[in-house]
Amino acid sequence: MELNITTSKTYRDIDNSKKICILQGGTRSSKSYSALQWILVHALMEPNIVVSVVRKSFPSMRVSIMRDWQTILKQLEIWSDENWSATEHIYNFDNGSMVEFMSIDSSEKRKGSARDYLFIDECNELSREDYFQLFIRTRIKTIIAYNPSFGTNHYIFNEIQTHPESSLYISTFLDNPFLEKSIIEEIERLKWINPEYYKIYGLGLPGNNVGTIFTAELVEVIPDEAKFVAFGMDFGFSIDPSTLVAVYKWNENLYFEELLYKKGLVTSEIIAELKSLDVKRNPIWGDSAESRLIEEIYRAGFNIKPVKKGKDSIKMGIDIMHQHKLHILKSSVNIVREFSEYVWTVDKNGEFENIPVDYSNHAIDAIRYVCMEQLNYKKINAGNYSISIG
Repeated sequence: MELNITTSKTYRDIDNSKKICILQGGTRSSKSYSALQWILVHALMEPNIVVSVVRKSFPSMRVSIMRDWQTILKQLEIWSDENWSATEHIYNFDNGSMVEFMSIDSSEKRKGSARDYLFIDECNELSREDYFQLFIRTRIKTIIAYNPSFGTNHYIFNEIQTHPESSLYISTFLDNPFLEKSIIEEIERLKWINPEYYKIYGLGLPGNNVGTIFTAELVEVIPDEAKFVAFGMDFGFSIDPSTLVAVYKWNENLYFEELLYKKGLVTSEIIAELKSLDVKRNPIWGDSAESRLIEEIYRAGFNIKPVKKGKDSIKMGIDIMHQHKLHILKSSVNIVREFSEYVWTVDKNGEFENIPVDYSNHAIDAIRYVCMEQLNYKKINAGNYSISIG
């Protein structure tokens, strides 16, 4: 069977790399997609090999590289439901090769069986020990991918890049042959809005992610003392994700839990996701720009209302969040990422403006909706809250 696969420069870099292939790149540079293509070709060509595809948490894996894997195979018309084990998350090939998708959310998982090839997506999420235990159990090649938004004082820069058997390749969005023109223009716009931000997320180079708007503490669990406030929901379609975030409050602390973060959902799929999460009786604040969508979700039995937006609603939501100490559930990887990427714009003189970059803010917008409607103390009935207005 002959397969015609359109590949990127990154695919060819992996082919030419040493035992450790380091894929450092900006957003949408096809790092992960190219690695999956490379894995597919080798699984088809080499019988009886074992490949491990790894991310830190399974929820983030399920909505990213597992979905990409299925897309690649279906586009090539070689996907087989019979070859996929939904319980073990393993795809078996007829030649005896297998590709396993695994998270490293416990120390036992990283010390499993050996493999021939290893691909770690968002390697910076893993601890040094996580990486080391996986690497020493890999026989032929290890591929890691990441965006350098975490600073250079990290084991990836200090140990992996300096390893004599490593090859470093840097890719940008311009290396991605599959990218739509609208996305390219959106990323290039960052060059003028925030040059340092563009350096990291556009060019894939280490930089100082200055001007971040929020800081937050990561927590393993939502404390029992924290009370549920409401859900926030932002809607996306082909490019942007639809998001659902649960917001909890305890004294001056806010806690955020990511429940939904998926691209390409139509209305019926959004409703199906909400039903699976069993959120019908709880309040949901949604983006008022999508009034038709909110009405359809409401008619499906959900307690959803449009958030009231005004001229300064974004700044108001940010200000309310700044009045609290913020915490993110560690498993909510997309919220964590957005908090690290959400920055102020920079003017032509290099000074920060009081306007956030309209980028990487879909979960944050959902959080703002809850804050604006439920925690805007100037609007809330004093009979329900002890209020101090400065």
